[in-house]
Amino acid sequence: MKVQFIRFIPPIFFAAATAAPAVAGTITCIPAPGNAGPAPWIRRIFIDEHSRTVNMDVVRHRTKDTDTMGKMRAELLSMDETQGGEPVYVFNAVPAAGSEVTNLFRLFKTGEWRLVGAGVAFVGKVPALRAIEPGIVFDCKRSDLG
Repeated sequence: MKVQFIRFIPPIFFAAATAAPAVAGTITCIPAPGNAGPAPWIRRIFIDEHSRTVNMDVVRHRTKDTDTMGKMRAELLSMDETQGGEPVYVFNAVPAAGSEVTNLFRLFKTGEWRLVGAGVAFVGKVPALRAIEPGIVFDCKRSDLG
């Protein structure tokens, strides 16, 4: 596999503002039933805006008969309000010990909630883009905590 070196993480994943929305809450997302292709490896996303944490239920190992589930924790890097009133969430998965790749995610609403991901490996201290995942449609529910 050819690794493409980049000097900075694509701007699509890092938003300039880091201010939280006026009302902190939570959002829970599951893949929408109409997604094409195989079942997504991320089965649930839970974002807590107040603590700036993201927890995900993910498929760790898949066989033709069963999926082995696991948990993945991420850090919420930014929440930018859009003109439509829904925030754009940017978060990165906290890599496991010995992991070479950090996953970056962007969850946003354009008529429907979409999740776009990218895998970035660090060779020395230089980031290298390893993979970009196609957008997956999610059904998301917000809960404002006031």
